[in-house]
Amino acid sequence: MPIDCEDQELLDGFLTESTELLEKLDDDLVTLEKSPSDTDLLNRIFRSIHTVKGASSFLGFDLLVKVTHKTEDVLNRLRKTELSVNPEIMDVILEAVDLVKVLLNDIKGGEIQERDIDTTIAKLLPYLSETAAGSILPSPDPVASSCNTTPTAWDEPPVSATDEDDPSINQSAKEQVAVEQACSPAVITPPSQKPVPAKTEELADSATVRVDVKRLDDLMNQVGELVLERNRMVQLYSDFQEGLDPTGFSDEFGKLTKRLNFVTSELQMQVLKMRMIPVEKVFKKFPRIVRNLARELGKEVELLIFGEETELDRSVVDEIGDPLIHLIRNALDHGLETPEERTAAGKPAKGTVVLSATHEGNQIVISIKDNGRGINPDKVARKALEKGLVTDEQLAAMGTREILDLIFLPGFSTKEQTTDLSGRGVGMDVVRTNIRKLNGIIEIKNEVGQGSEFILRLPLTLAIIQSLLVQVESEIYSIPLSAVIETIKVQQSVFHQVGGQEVLKLRDSVLPLVRLHRLFGCQGESLSRDTCYVVVVGVAEKRVGLVVSRLMGQQEVAIKSLGSFLANLPAIAGSTILGDGSVALIVDPLAFVQHGDN
Repeated sequence: MPIDCEDQELLDGFLTESTELLEKLDDDLVTLEKSPSDTDLLNRIFRSIHTVKGASSFLGFDLLVKVTHKTEDVLNRLRKTELSVNPEIMDVILEAVDLVKVLLNDIKGGEIQERDIDTTIAKLLPYLSETAAGSILPSPDPVASSCNTTPTAWDEPPVSATDEDDPSINQSAKEQVAVEQACSPAVITPPSQKPVPAKTEELADSATVRVDVKRLDDLMNQVGELVLERNRMVQLYSDFQEGLDPTGFSDEFGKLTKRLNFVTSELQMQVLKMRMIPVEKVFKKFPRIVRNLARELGKEVELLIFGEETELDRSVVDEIGDPLIHLIRNALDHGLETPEERTAAGKPAKGTVVLSATHEGNQIVISIKDNGRGINPDKVARKALEKGLVTDEQLAAMGTREILDLIFLPGFSTKEQTTDLSGRGVGMDVVRTNIRKLNGIIEIKNEVGQGSEFILRLPLTLAIIQSLLVQVESEIYSIPLSAVIETIKVQQSVFHQVGGQEVLKLRDSVLPLVRLHRLFGCQGESLSRDTCYVVVVGVAEKRVGLVVSRLMGQQEVAIKSLGSFLANLPAIAGSTILGDGSVALIVDPLAFVQHGDN
C-alpha cells in the first residue's frame, strides 16, 4: 500500500468521496449524451474525474492516475469544443469510468492488482489526436466553469498538461486551495508534512449507512429518556423491597409501564429512520443500463424516473437491485418494439420506460412501466403448453391474469431463439422468488399493443411488522396486518363445499377457506364449535379466508429467523417472541393465497 496504516482515515476519505463521484458519474454521462450542449453538466463531469485523478496522484495510485488522466484529457477536449459528444465517444468514456471503478474496488479491498489498462487507454488516445475534431458544443464560459464546481478537500493545484492548457481550471483550483487553507481547520498539507483529511466519512458501500446528524441527536435524546426510566425502575424495585405499599407500587408501576412503552416506541422509530435510505441508491444505476441495452438492441428508449427520494430499509434496498435489473431488461427486450415497428404501429419511434417508487401505508410500491407491445396472453398460453408447464385442462380454467402469471414459472420464455439477454427461461422466476424472500408481492398490469406494468409491493422494513395475533386451538400465530383485509365471525353452518374446496359466500363473491388447524396440524375441537372467525387475507386481487379459533388483537412484533434447519417451512415466514416469552410463528399470506388457488 502507498500509505501507512496510520493514514487509514485519509484513505477512507478518498474512497468515500471517489465512490460518491463515480456513482453520480454514470447518470451524468448518460444525461450529457442526451443534452450535449449542457456546459454546466460537462464541467461537473470534468471536475469529478479531475478530483479522482488528483487524489489518486497524491496517494500514489499510479494505475488510477493513468486512466483518469487520459479520460480527463478527452473530457477537456469536449469542454474546449474540439470534440463532439456522440455515442462512440461516450462508449469509450463509460468504459474508462468502469475501469476506474474496478481499480477503486481493488484499493477498497486492500489488494492492488496489476490490471490491463492499456486496452482502454488505447481507445481514448484516438480522441486526443489532432485529426479527432468537430464541435457541437458552445464554448464554455471560464468564469462559469470555475464557479459551477464544488470545492473539495482532495483538489490540488493541477500539474498536468491538460490543466496547463486551461487557465480557468488552473486558476479555479488555486483559488479553492487558498480558500481551504484559510478556512478549513484540517486540510491536505504539502507531502513534506503528514496529510490530514478535511473530513472523515464512512465508506459508501452496502455495509454502511450515512446518517443525518439530526437523526443521531434524536436517537441520543431517546436513549437519555430510556436511561431515566431505567433509573426509575431500579428505584421503584428498591422501594418495593423496603416495604412500599402495594397500592402505591401498582400505581407507580403502571405509570412507569406507560412511559417505557412511549420511550421504546420512539426509540424504535428513530432506529428505523436511521436504517432508511433513498431508493435512489438502486435507481441511479439504471440510466446507464438502459442506455447500453438500447444501443445493443438497436432501440430508442427514454427512461423516466420518479420518486427516487422515497426511503426504505437498507436491507430491502440491498435485495431489490437484481429483480429490478431483470424487469428493466425485459421491458427493453420483450416489451419495447424497434423504431421501425413502433412507427408502423403509429407510435413514436422512441419508446418509454417509467421507473417509479412511492409509499402506500407501511409498504413501498415500485413500478416498471413501458409503452411497448404488451404481453399477449394467447402467446403466453401457447408457449406454456409447448414447454409442458401446464395442461389443456389447467389452461381452460385460467383467467387472463392467471395466464399472465405463467411467465413467472421456471423455464418459461416466449423467445424463439436464445440471446445474450434472454430466451433461456430464467429471470422472471428469479424475480418472483427474490420478491417473496422480502415478504413482497409482484403484480402485472397489461394492455396488448399499449404496454405492460410490473408492480412490486415491498415492506418498508424486514425487522418489525404490525401483526394480527390469532389463536388456532391452543397455538398462537401472527398474521402480517398488511395482508389482512377484514375479519368476520360466522356460523360454520354457512360453509359450503365446491369442487372439494370449502368456501364461504361473502357478499357478492365466493371466498375459498383454509382451516389453519388442519394445515399446521393443531390439535383441538374446531369442527365441534358452532362459530369461528375468518381472517380475510389478500394479495393483489386474490382473497382467501383463514379459519381460526379466536382473534387476540393487533401487536407490533419483531421478526426472528427460524434458522437454516427450519428455513423452508411451508406457509411460515418466520417467528416472533410474545410478551410471556412464548414463540409464535408468523404465517405467509402469499402461501395461503396460492393454497386457495390450488
